[in-house]
Amino acid sequence: MSAIKQASYKSYKRQRILFGYLSILPAILGIFIFTIGPLLYSLYLSFTDWSILKKAEWIGFDNYKHIFTEDLFFVKSLKATAYYSAGSVIACIVFCFLVAFVLNLDIKGRAFFRAVFYLPSVIPVLATSIIFLWLFDVDFGIVNYMLGWFGIDKQMWFSSPKSSVPTLIMMAMWGAGNIIVIFLAGMQDVPKHLLEAVEIDGGNAWTKLTSVTIPLMSPIIFYNVILCFVNSITSFTQAFAVGGPNGGGVEDSALFFAFFIYREAFKHQNMGYACALAMVLFVIVSILTYLLFKAASGWIHYEGGKK
Repeated sequence: MSAIKQASYKSYKRQRILFGYLSILPAILGIFIFTIGPLLYSLYLSFTDWSILKKAEWIGFDNYKHIFTEDLFFVKSLKATAYYSAGSVIACIVFCFLVAFVLNLDIKGRAFFRAVFYLPSVIPVLATSIIFLWLFDVDFGIVNYMLGWFGIDKQMWFSSPKSSVPTLIMMAMWGAGNIIVIFLAGMQDVPKHLLEAVEIDGGNAWTKLTSVTIPLMSPIIFYNVILCFVNSITSFTQAFAVGGPNGGGVEDSALFFAFFIYREAFKHQNMGYACALAMVLFVIVSILTYLLFKAASGWIHYEGGKK
C-alpha cells in the first residue's frame, strides 16, 4: 500500500513539474524568437555588407574598424547621447522626486495636481515632440512670447546646437509622470512611526527627508535611475521629430545613437553597418548598467539587509 502511494505521489509530482514547464514554455519561446534570435542574427549581419537589395557579403570586422577609426558621426552621436542621458537622468530624478514629495503632503487639490503631472506621460512621444516644437518655436512659440514679458530676448531652443539638447531634456522632464507616480507610491509606504520618532527627537522636515525618507526609498530611486537611463540612451523619436529634415538637429547636435542607427539602416541602406552600431550600443548599455548596479551597492538601503 505504501509503495502504491509513493508511486502515485511521484506520478503527481511529475505531472506538476510538466505542467510548470508547459506553463512557462510560451514565455521561453518568446524570449528565443523575439529577443535572442534577432540578437544573434543582428550579430551575424554586423560582420556583413548588406543593403537589403543585395545578398549579405561577409566582410569580417570591417564595419567595426570603420566605426572606431573613421566614422566621425559615431563620436558625435556618442557625445550627444551621453549629454542627453546624463542631463535627463539627473534632471528627471531630482524634478520627479521633488514633485512627488510635494504631492505627498496634505495640500489642497492634491488629486488634481497628481492627474496634471501624470497626464503628459500617457501622451505619445511623437505628439509631445510636436507640442514642444510649437511651444519652443523661435518666432511664434508661446515660451519666447512669455519671456518677452520679462524683457528676455528670444531663445533659439531647437534651432541652436547649444540649446537643442537642453530643450530635449526639458521635454523629458515634462513627460516623466510615471516616475512621479512610482516615487509617490514609495513615499506613501514610508512608515509614519519612523517620521514621528524623528519629530519627537527634535528633527525637522529636512532631517526626516534625509534620515528616513531617502534611505528607505533608495531601492525605488535606483529603479527609476535605471528606467530613466535605459529610456534616455535608447531615445529615438525625439531626435526624429524635432531634428529637422534629416533628423539629429542643427549640425547633428541631437544626433542620438539610436537615431544614428536608424539613419544608417534606412536612409543610407547600410544594414550591416547599422547592425554593427546596434551591437556597440548593446555592449555600451550592458557595461554602464553593470557599473550602475555595482555602484548602487554602496548607497542602497534594504530593509532586510540583503543586497
